[in-house]
Amino acid sequence: MPDVLRALSISGGLLFLVVVLIVIISIVTVKRGEAEVAAEHGGTEHLHVAAATASGGAAVAVKAAKPGVVVGDEISVINILLIGLGLFVVTVLLLLGVSLVEHLG
Repeated sequence: MPDVLRALSISGGLLFLVVVLIVIISIVTVKRGEAEVAAEHGGTEHLHVAAATASGGAAVAVKAAKPGVVVGDEISVINILLIGLGLFVVTVLLLLGVSLVEHLG
């Protein structure tokens, strides 16, 4: 039983680091998006009005594409899923490597 608990603690530690990394990346991305929207609308007071009208059910116009922004700059859902899949694969491979080192040693 102690071996199982040790293995779970190692895998939990690695997965905890991955979750912390994902949270940090999410915070940075949201802050960048807030700054970009604030720069487009000229200040933060417009953000509160837009949020109030959006939550009130009024129709809010959304721009189809921003002029001067390369399409490849925007992050899509597919990119986020691929990054998550990549982090998952790296974590599993790291756990496999730790397991092999423990069994060999």
